[in-house]
Amino acid sequence: MNKTLKRCLALLLAAAMLVTCLAACGGKDNSSTSSESSSSQPEESKDDSSSQEESSSEPAETGTGLPLTTDDVTIRVWYNVGSSAGLSDYNESDFYQWLEEKTGVHAEWIMPVEGTENESFNLLFASDNMPDIVQNQMLYGRQYPSGPDVAISDGIWLKLNDYENIMPNYMALVNANPLLQKNTITDEGNRWCFFYLYKGENGRKGNMGPAIRKDFLDKVNMEVPVTFDDWHDVLKAFKEQLNVEIPLFYSTAENDGTSGYSEFMTGFGTAREFFVDGSTVKYGPMEDGYKDYLDTFKQWYSEGLIDQSFSTRGGTLDDDLILNDKVGANASTYASWCGDQYYPSRGSANEDFNLVGAPIPVKKAGDETHLRNPDILTNAVEMAISAETKYPELCVKWMDYQYGEDASLVANFGNREGESYTIESDGTYKWGELITNNPDGLSVAQARTKYTTLNAPYEDYNRVMGSWTEDQLAAQKTWTASKDDGVIPTAVTMSEAEQDEYSSIMSDITTYVAEYTVNTIMGQDTQDFDAFREQLKSMGIERATELKQAGVDRYNQR
Repeated sequence: MNKTLKRCLALLLAAAMLVTCLAACGGKDNSSTSSESSSSQPEESKDDSSSQEESSSEPAETGTGLPLTTDDVTIRVWYNVGSSAGLSDYNESDFYQWLEEKTGVHAEWIMPVEGTENESFNLLFASDNMPDIVQNQMLYGRQYPSGPDVAISDGIWLKLNDYENIMPNYMALVNANPLLQKNTITDEGNRWCFFYLYKGENGRKGNMGPAIRKDFLDKVNMEVPVTFDDWHDVLKAFKEQLNVEIPLFYSTAENDGTSGYSEFMTGFGTAREFFVDGSTVKYGPMEDGYKDYLDTFKQWYSEGLIDQSFSTRGGTLDDDLILNDKVGANASTYASWCGDQYYPSRGSANEDFNLVGAPIPVKKAGDETHLRNPDILTNAVEMAISAETKYPELCVKWMDYQYGEDASLVANFGNREGESYTIESDGTYKWGELITNNPDGLSVAQARTKYTTLNAPYEDYNRVMGSWTEDQLAAQKTWTASKDDGVIPTAVTMSEAEQDEYSSIMSDITTYVAEYTVNTIMGQDTQDFDAFREQLKSMGIERATELKQAGVDRYNQR
């Protein structure tokens, strides 16, 4: 089959897969700020044949051979930043200007218009003018439809295994961590991209979870809720004593009646989609606990304790609601949005506004849960190099240089000492006021994009947490006290045939489950739970579970 035909077929497959991929990501597409929202879960690993060298966990700064080229070379890079970052061309960033000066390589950035990211990405595979480097984001459904192994065999992506000798910075980081060794290759052992990595043995800890208005709790003389019964009583007090319009804001981009990381489901032993119990894959809506979840939220909805428009919000909490005391709690929010500073800085009408993290809800105090926003070693960015590029070695070296010590420092903190960063007495780096309190009125996201990077290839997440308040740090600590070992790693993959079959099954199932869940919570259900599960079986959920299990089993054997 020629390459053009393969690309056309890939484009058709992409359209068929899109709904399932987006449903699997667990919430709204926050890809333009993925350092705040990515979700992949490291698991225990065996060593593989490509990762036996002893390596340091710190990047190795080669520093030799610069510039990488003295020729007039431009490489084309497809990359989604998002309008919230405030740049239309990454060449306006201090880091990429610095990088060009160091490497001698000019990058032409191809940035999709917001809202067209998936369409723009999929059209690349039908084009005869593939950029030299392409940002993938598997978490948001942006990957070659048949998977990375097929992308290599189809001549789409460069097989990086053949170039490991000229990517010492990246390989040193990967080889230093057994989990990264496993998470950065495919089932067939292919190294298909440069993953954006998080610094440190444990990477970035989970940074999202339930949050509740502490100032409201004080008014009703109640504590932060722990159990579902606690939550019911607190939400009822918010409604009846404080006249709060939406005691609990509860919505996802899919409008499917769940929360993004199953925060209010895992306490019932279930989930919004697939999860693992030990090494066994289960589908949340097939579990007994899913009925308990539905019964609870049906009651809460009937009492007006959750948003009466949860099925149409699209995961968006409007400023009018949160800034004007119309919301008492949020099922899932960022740690950096907690405390008494973030929302007041955005115009909260209440000077006492204080949002604090709450534990993942359980049936009984002391119960364990296994799902939440997970700890991650890789960010939701994967940079693949076109197999057709005229400059394969140069592209590899250009990407690898960004994982070195000098480049990592500038990518994380910029190159303006005293402005974009400061050095503490203990030698640690922190963002300066050019980022945290920009004199030109730029948001933190805009300032970090302009003076550092929105997402660094080797991200030091301490740069973000270094500006957090005690309330924000406490929120993260509260959430990460719960386990995340039920999350299926995003590195789990399927073969082309498996993916085709799985997508065909899950497309209808995802729609059916969402409709049933929403209707049941709203008291409009016309089918009992046993009949619902039988319908899922007739639609092929057992086969889909087998396919997901096969992928998990192969991942565990890497």
